Amino acid sequence: MPDEPSPISPSPGISSPVNLSPAPIARAQAARDSRFEEALDLYGPALERLARAWEADADTRRDLLQEVHIALWRSLEAFDGRCSLRTWVYRVAHNTAASHVAREMRLKQREFIGIEDLAQVPDQGPSQTGNQDQLAILYTMIHQLKPLDRQVMLAYLEGLDAASTAEITGLSASNVATKIHRIKHLLAQRMNKAATPQTRDPRPQTPSTQNGGPQ
Repeated sequence: MPDEPSPISPSPGISSPVNLSPAPIARAQAARDSRFEEALDLYGPALERLARAWEADADTRRDLLQEVHIALWRSLEAFDGRCSLRTWVYRVAHNTAASHVAREMRLKQREFIGIEDLAQVPDQGPSQTGNQDQLAILYTMIHQLKPLDRQVMLAYLEGLDAASTAEITGLSASNVATKIHRIKHLLAQRMNKAATPQTRDPRPQTPSTQNGGPQ
Protein backbone atom coordinates (compact mmCIF):
# COMPACT_ATOMS: atom_id res chain seq x y z
CA MET A 1 0.00 0.00 0.00
CA PRO A 2 1.58 3.32 -1.03
CA ASP A 3 2.30 5.93 1.60
CA GLU A 4 -0.33 8.59 1.96
CA PRO A 5 0.82 12.02 0.78
CA SER A 6 1.70 14.36 3.61
CA PRO A 7 -0.22 17.62 3.90
CA ILE A 8 1.23 20.43 1.84
CA SER A 9 2.67 23.17 4.04
CA PRO A 10 2.64 26.80 2.94
CA SER A 11 5.87 28.01 1.40
CA PRO A 12 8.04 30.18 3.67
CA GLY A 13 6.91 33.80 3.62
CA ILE A 14 3.42 32.94 2.31
CA SER A 15 0.59 33.36 4.77
CA SER A 16 -1.86 30.61 5.37
CA PRO A 17 -5.27 31.13 3.71
CA VAL A 18 -6.79 31.61 7.14
CA ASN A 19 -4.77 34.83 7.49
CA LEU A 20 -5.97 36.22 4.18
CA SER A 21 -9.37 37.17 5.50
CA PRO A 22 -10.38 40.59 4.20
CA ALA A 23 -11.41 41.77 7.67
CA PRO A 24 -7.88 42.29 9.09
CA ILE A 25 -6.79 43.89 5.82
CA ALA A 26 -9.74 46.25 5.89
CA ARG A 27 -9.04 47.18 9.51
CA ALA A 28 -5.37 47.86 8.74
CA GLN A 29 -6.39 49.97 5.73
CA ALA A 30 -8.86 51.95 7.82
CA ALA A 31 -6.25 52.52 10.54
CA ARG A 32 -3.75 53.82 7.99
CA ASP A 33 -6.32 56.11 6.40
CA SER A 34 -7.29 57.46 9.81
CA ARG A 35 -3.67 58.10 10.75
CA PHE A 36 -3.08 59.81 7.40
CA GLU A 37 -6.04 62.14 7.98
CA GLU A 38 -4.73 62.88 11.46
CA ALA A 39 -1.29 63.69 10.04
CA LEU A 40 -2.76 66.08 7.47
CA ASP A 41 -4.95 67.77 10.08
CA LEU A 42 -1.96 68.35 12.35
CA TYR A 43 0.82 68.99 9.84
CA GLY A 44 -0.87 69.86 6.54
CA PRO A 45 0.08 73.56 6.69
CA ALA A 46 3.66 72.63 7.61
CA LEU A 47 3.84 70.32 4.59
CA GLU A 48 2.63 73.17 2.37
CA ARG A 49 5.32 75.45 3.78
CA LEU A 50 7.88 72.73 3.25
CA ALA A 51 6.84 72.28 -0.38
CA ARG A 52 7.14 76.03 -0.95
CA ALA A 53 10.59 76.06 0.59
CA TRP A 54 11.79 73.14 -1.50
CA GLU A 55 10.27 74.20 -4.81
CA ALA A 56 9.93 77.79 -6.07
CA ASP A 57 7.84 76.99 -9.16
CA ALA A 58 4.12 76.89 -8.27
CA ASP A 59 3.15 74.05 -10.61
CA THR A 60 6.10 71.87 -9.61
CA ARG A 61 5.37 72.71 -5.98
CA ARG A 62 1.88 71.24 -6.28
CA ASP A 63 3.36 68.09 -7.80
CA LEU A 64 5.85 67.87 -4.96
CA LEU A 65 3.16 68.28 -2.32
CA GLN A 66 1.12 65.50 -3.92
CA GLU A 67 4.23 63.34 -4.02
CA VAL A 68 4.80 63.99 -0.31
CA HIS A 69 1.18 63.07 0.50
CA ILE A 70 1.43 59.81 -1.42
CA ALA A 71 4.74 58.88 0.18
CA LEU A 72 3.36 59.69 3.63
CA TRP A 73 0.23 57.60 3.09
CA ARG A 74 2.26 54.64 1.92
CA SER A 75 4.75 54.95 4.76
CA LEU A 76 2.13 54.93 7.49
CA GLU A 77 1.58 51.22 6.95
CA ALA A 78 4.94 50.72 8.67
CA PHE A 79 4.44 53.32 11.42
CA ASP A 80 4.79 51.54 14.74
CA GLY A 81 4.91 54.41 17.21
CA ARG A 82 8.60 54.12 18.01
CA CYS A 83 8.91 57.82 17.20
CA SER A 84 6.33 60.57 17.35
CA LEU A 85 3.94 61.04 14.46
CA ARG A 86 5.42 64.51 13.92
CA THR A 87 8.93 63.13 13.55
CA TRP A 88 7.67 60.44 11.16
CA VAL A 89 5.78 62.97 9.01
CA TYR A 90 8.74 65.34 8.79
CA ARG A 91 11.19 62.54 8.02
CA VAL A 92 9.07 61.20 5.16
CA ALA A 93 8.36 64.69 3.82
CA HIS A 94 11.98 65.82 3.95
CA ASN A 95 13.28 62.62 2.37
CA THR A 96 10.71 62.85 -0.41
CA ALA A 97 11.51 66.50 -1.05
CA ALA A 98 15.26 65.86 -0.98
CA SER A 99 14.88 63.14 -3.58
CA HIS A 100 12.77 65.51 -5.67
CA VAL A 101 15.45 68.22 -5.54
CA ALA A 102 18.18 65.71 -6.35
CA ARG A 103 16.29 64.78 -9.51
CA GLU A 104 15.86 68.45 -10.39
CA MET A 105 19.58 69.00 -9.87
CA ARG A 106 20.41 66.25 -12.32
CA LEU A 107 17.90 67.51 -14.87
CA LYS A 108 18.77 71.19 -14.63
CA GLN A 109 22.42 70.78 -13.61
CA ARG A 110 21.94 73.20 -10.74
CA GLU A 111 24.46 73.58 -7.97
CA PHE A 112 23.54 74.31 -4.37
CA ILE A 113 25.63 75.55 -1.48
CA GLY A 114 25.94 74.78 2.22
CA ILE A 115 24.94 76.88 5.19
CA GLU A 116 28.62 77.61 5.79
CA ASP A 117 28.88 79.28 2.36
CA LEU A 118 25.55 81.09 2.34
CA ALA A 119 26.95 84.11 4.18
CA GLN A 120 29.26 84.74 1.22
CA VAL A 121 26.40 84.86 -1.30
CA PRO A 122 25.00 88.34 -2.02
CA ASP A 123 21.49 88.95 -0.75
CA GLN A 124 19.12 88.44 -3.68
CA GLY A 125 15.94 89.25 -1.80
CA PRO A 126 13.85 92.41 -2.23
CA SER A 127 15.16 95.70 -0.93
CA GLN A 128 11.86 96.72 0.68
CA THR A 129 10.92 95.75 4.22
CA GLY A 130 7.77 94.07 5.53
CA ASN A 131 6.56 90.57 6.34
CA GLN A 132 6.07 89.48 2.75
CA ASP A 133 9.49 90.77 1.76
CA GLN A 134 11.12 89.01 4.69
CA LEU A 135 9.46 85.79 3.62
CA ALA A 136 10.79 86.32 0.11
CA ILE A 137 14.30 86.82 1.50
CA LEU A 138 13.92 83.69 3.60
CA TYR A 139 12.77 81.49 0.73
CA THR A 140 15.47 82.89 -1.55
CA MET A 141 18.05 81.79 1.00
CA ILE A 142 16.48 78.36 1.43
CA HIS A 143 16.29 77.67 -2.30
CA GLN A 144 20.06 78.12 -2.57
CA LEU A 145 20.89 75.43 0.00
CA LYS A 146 21.93 71.84 -0.42
CA PRO A 147 19.13 69.37 0.46
CA LEU A 148 20.54 68.34 3.85
CA ASP A 149 21.18 71.92 4.99
CA ARG A 150 17.76 72.86 3.69
CA GLN A 151 16.23 70.16 5.87
CA VAL A 152 17.99 71.55 8.94
CA MET A 153 16.89 75.10 8.20
CA LEU A 154 13.27 74.15 7.59
CA ALA A 155 13.14 72.00 10.71
CA TYR A 156 14.49 74.93 12.72
CA LEU A 157 11.91 77.30 11.22
CA GLU A 158 9.15 74.80 12.10
CA GLY A 159 10.27 74.88 15.73
CA LEU A 160 11.90 71.46 15.95
CA ASP A 161 14.76 71.13 18.43
CA ALA A 162 18.21 69.77 17.61
CA ALA A 163 17.39 66.24 18.81
CA SER A 164 14.25 65.98 16.66
CA THR A 165 16.05 67.44 13.65
CA ALA A 166 18.89 64.95 14.11
CA GLU A 167 16.36 62.12 14.15
CA ILE A 168 14.83 63.37 10.90
CA THR A 169 18.05 64.11 9.01
CA GLY A 170 20.39 61.44 10.38
CA LEU A 171 22.91 64.07 11.48
CA SER A 172 24.29 64.17 14.99
CA ALA A 173 22.57 66.51 17.44
CA SER A 174 25.80 68.48 17.87
CA ASN A 175 26.15 68.93 14.10
CA VAL A 176 22.56 70.11 13.90
CA ALA A 177 23.11 72.54 16.78
CA THR A 178 26.14 74.02 14.99
CA LYS A 179 24.17 74.50 11.78
CA ILE A 180 21.23 76.05 13.66
CA HIS A 181 23.59 78.53 15.32
CA ARG A 182 24.86 79.60 11.90
CA ILE A 183 21.32 79.79 10.55
CA LYS A 184 20.17 82.07 13.38
CA HIS A 185 23.16 84.35 12.93
CA LEU A 186 22.66 84.56 9.16
CA LEU A 187 18.91 85.11 9.44
CA ALA A 188 19.46 87.95 11.89
CA GLN A 189 21.96 89.58 9.52
CA ARG A 190 19.69 89.32 6.47
CA MET A 191 16.54 90.46 8.26
CA ASN A 192 18.28 93.40 9.92
CA LYS A 193 19.62 94.44 6.55
CA ALA A 194 16.14 94.23 5.03
CA ALA A 195 14.69 96.32 7.86
CA THR A 196 17.30 99.08 7.54
CA PRO A 197 15.80 102.08 5.69
CA GLN A 198 17.46 103.00 2.44
CA THR A 199 19.72 106.04 2.70
CA ARG A 200 18.30 109.17 1.13
CA ASP A 201 19.77 112.50 0.18
CA PRO A 202 19.47 114.58 3.39
CA ARG A 203 19.33 117.88 1.46
CA PRO A 204 15.91 119.57 1.34
CA GLN A 205 14.21 119.15 -1.99
CA THR A 206 13.93 122.65 -3.45
CA PRO A 207 12.85 123.36 -6.99
CA SER A 208 16.45 123.93 -8.01
CA THR A 209 17.73 120.61 -6.58
CA GLN A 210 14.71 118.72 -7.89
CA ASN A 211 15.48 119.96 -11.40
CA GLY A 212 19.16 119.13 -11.16
CA GLY A 213 20.42 122.62 -10.23
CA PRO A 214 19.84 126.24 -11.04
CA GLN A 215 18.57 127.03 -14.48
